[in-house]
Amino acid sequence: MNKPDPEVVQLFQDYCAHHEIVHRFSPLTAQIYTYITFVNNKDGVTFDELVENLHTSKSSVSTSLNLLLSNNLVEQFNKINERKRFFRLNDNYITERLILIRDIISKEKELTTKLKNCQEKGLLNTQSSLSTADLYIEHLEKSKIHLTETIEKLKSTN
Repeated sequence: MNKPDPEVVQLFQDYCAHHEIVHRFSPLTAQIYTYITFVNNKDGVTFDELVENLHTSKSSVSTSLNLLLSNNLVEQFNKINERKRFFRLNDNYITERLILIRDIISKEKELTTKLKNCQEKGLLNTQSSLSTADLYIEHLEKSKIHLTETIEKLKSTN
């Protein structure tokens, strides 16, 4: 077996660290998700392949896979005439993630607008600047519009 390129190893490690922060994954869950991402093909990877290549226990892999499945990051499937379970990335994950981010941004914009209105009415005396709030609300709106456009493009490619 060929030794992996150091650049690919570093990228793998960087992705793992990113997933630990963004998704609050354990190191193993981040490794499994990154491994599936790097292999990303329609054939998927087997449970045994994950155990063997990541040098970990079956129970740990099972726990991590269940988390990834429950978050719709990966999907499991069986091939005809095979008992093995296979795992691959959820094809709709990027669209689902962008929808979630857009919804968070929408709620943030709504709350910030309400906070600003309460400040303008003198109901709240906070230290934040109204001009800063306006800039932030404008940014959130532009981000929401851009995300919506990207989501629609992604939906049209599926």
